[in-house]
Amino acid sequence: MKALSIIFNEQENFDDSCLEIFTFIKSLDKKNIEITNLSFGGDKKYISKLPVNKNFYVELSEDNTNQIDILKTIENFLDDNTYDFIIFQKDDFSNYIAPIISYKKNYAYIPDVKQTYSNSLENIKFIRPVHGESAEGIYSVKKNNPIILKIRKNSFEKEFLIPIEKDITELLLDIDKNKSFTIIETFKTKPEGLQLDEAEIVVSGGRGIGGKEGFENIKNLAALLNAAVGASRAAVEAEWIEPGHLVGLTGKWISPNLYLTFGISGASQHLAGCSNSKNIVSINTDPDASIFKYSKFGIVEDCNKFIIDLIEEIKKTS
Repeated sequence: MKALSIIFNEQENFDDSCLEIFTFIKSLDKKNIEITNLSFGGDKKYISKLPVNKNFYVELSEDNTNQIDILKTIENFLDDNTYDFIIFQKDDFSNYIAPIISYKKNYAYIPDVKQTYSNSLENIKFIRPVHGESAEGIYSVKKNNPIILKIRKNSFEKEFLIPIEKDITELLLDIDKNKSFTIIETFKTKPEGLQLDEAEIVVSGGRGIGGKEGFENIKNLAALLNAAVGASRAAVEAEWIEPGHLVGLTGKWISPNLYLTFGISGASQHLAGCSNSKNIVSINTDPDASIFKYSKFGIVEDCNKFIIDLIEEIKKTS
């Protein structure tokens, strides 16, 4: 069996969440598998230690990389190489590129895979969430053609890097002269503080917080707990906090050890992004709030009063 992992990094940075891909690949076939990796951007020192048989690298230019050029590069690479599985991780580039490759190559495509269900000679079955995480679907795919998979972030353990640096074959980015748009300039905000998808503890606020002032307490509690700050869509749309803090179906998908929610009712879109949390503790005035069904501990209380009392108690012990 031959598998191709396609990884995207921001220029010279290395996103170690990509190591989940290799844990997933091993779940497909632990013995007879040949892994090829194609990385776009990233620190070559780390990429050279990926647990793969063949390693290819494409350098990305700073701040003006066009997805059409990346797409053309992958298409040309696949014209010269055949794989049983082509595996992406869920990110902005993959969300755009994976379905286009599937359409152009006429390959089966399954996004948001969180588990391999069964594997036979004829077909393979995968599990992915459906209906905003309220259910799971089992998808069966025949193995007679290559299969494109996009795995769900934070669904697998990270595979370890190998201890030695191995050779990398460098490829040039194929510039598509017929592309329909050109990126003139890109402005990126640099994230501050602990990031949602890296934090062991996340503290989130929702509509029940009541306003920007309530999020000051969320931020204060997060600082005391060395936690990241999250938010529901209602809080983001009310402009109480920046969109980068959104947890949910269209925001960040998180899996912390502890997820503290204040004033979040538990809409399906929000639960889709936090259901992988090991422990959810929720504070809400509504005893029938949906989030209590998914919480290890639920507290029926005014979240603004509770968070102030909690901050004071933590300060006493620190």
